[in-house]
Amino acid sequence: DGHKILDVSGSYGVNVIGYEGFKSIGNRAHSETLKDMGPVLGPIHPDLRGALSMLSEVAGQPECSLHMSGTEAVMCATRLARFNTKKKYIVSFGAAYHGWYDAVQPGVGNERTPTDIIVLKDMSPASLRVIRSRAHEIAAVLVNPLQAFTPNQPPPSDGTLIRKARDSGVTNARKAFKEWLLKLRSTCTQTGVVLIFDEVYTGFRLARGGAQEYFDVKADMICYGKALAGGMPIGAVCGPAHLMRRFDPDHPLRLCYLVGTFSAHPSIVTMTKKFLEDIKKIDYQKKHDVYDVWVGLMNKELEERGHPVRLAHFASVWLFQYTEPGRFHWLMQYYLRSRMVNLAWVGTGRLSFSLDFNSEHLAVLRESVLLACQDMEEGGWWWTSGPNHASVIKSMVNKEIAWSLTVSAGRKLKSMVGFGAKSTSHACKTV
Repeated sequence: DGHKILDVSGSYGVNVIGYEGFKSIGNRAHSETLKDMGPVLGPIHPDLRGALSMLSEVAGQPECSLHMSGTEAVMCATRLARFNTKKKYIVSFGAAYHGWYDAVQPGVGNERTPTDIIVLKDMSPASLRVIRSRAHEIAAVLVNPLQAFTPNQPPPSDGTLIRKARDSGVTNARKAFKEWLLKLRSTCTQTGVVLIFDEVYTGFRLARGGAQEYFDVKADMICYGKALAGGMPIGAVCGPAHLMRRFDPDHPLRLCYLVGTFSAHPSIVTMTKKFLEDIKKIDYQKKHDVYDVWVGLMNKELEERGHPVRLAHFASVWLFQYTEPGRFHWLMQYYLRSRMVNLAWVGTGRLSFSLDFNSEHLAVLRESVLLACQDMEEGGWWWTSGPNHASVIKSMVNKEIAWSLTVSAGRKLKSMVGFGAKSTSHACKTV
């Protein structure tokens, strides 16, 4: 339609190297290999060895297993950990997301209550004590390194902005989370518990070697997905031979059945190989330095203009923070969209730079953010009631909730009374 839009949604984490980079990968994969080859489901694809060799080198592990999504990768890693340790429980941390697999998704969205997962508090010494005391029954500890950004919280959706500000707590996140991961690594090593990094989102985004390289902490098993196949659906697990084993050498009939028709599909294998070749050319630290400078300049300008907004970032992942509670902060996402900025479903709570963002893109983004803030101000949406603003908002929201519940209960009661009257009338006529 002739419009241009700046995408900071990250395509759910897939878009690491940018649209043009993915187009290049797809075009090269097709022209060099795929156009002359059929499905090849079964025989070994000629690009498989090269792709697995590079993935093994990135992960720092000798063996790899390919799957169709990040969720499948987590399913594979947790099943293999249980199978090879002969222990029942998986430890995860509060609000961390590991895909839709019900065994690692306790809480909202899962009607089945998993009985073989222990959910602990992130970055807590008490959690380390639990792992030590129950190590005899814990197969693995599952970590999503993205939680460094918002420990013990889900992705900060704009729906939560109705009554409060947002502070990601991202200050010194890298240093603090690295210290936590080192303690977790030490605890797992001492107790013989497998440490799994779920790098479906952070892999190839934080660094070429993912969170392992970024935090300088080595995991026992690593799950990948999203960006790895250049925009095609993929999941991968990397680990040592004794944890990747699908059979029990002491009991030949005891097997761990992990297969998939489309795993290692030729198009996916070729795209993976091209992607892993291309990311060797990226200077991640240089990119992160650019984001550091841009966020710093943006925050200075936002403060000078008096907008209650600040930006925080963690490598190429970033979000909007709000310096004071606001009744209408959630509207910011819509003003940004009106200024041709594409956001994910959580609004301003989780955004991503693709690694092809340059000074021109950042200049356009700067202008769009400032214009959206200006729109909010001119619309009166930065409204404040004074020094007790937070209490006023809380009271307003509580009254609205109470009124809504009262109206809903009234309608339900009216419906029940009406139904009773109709039933009585019908019974009288029948008699």
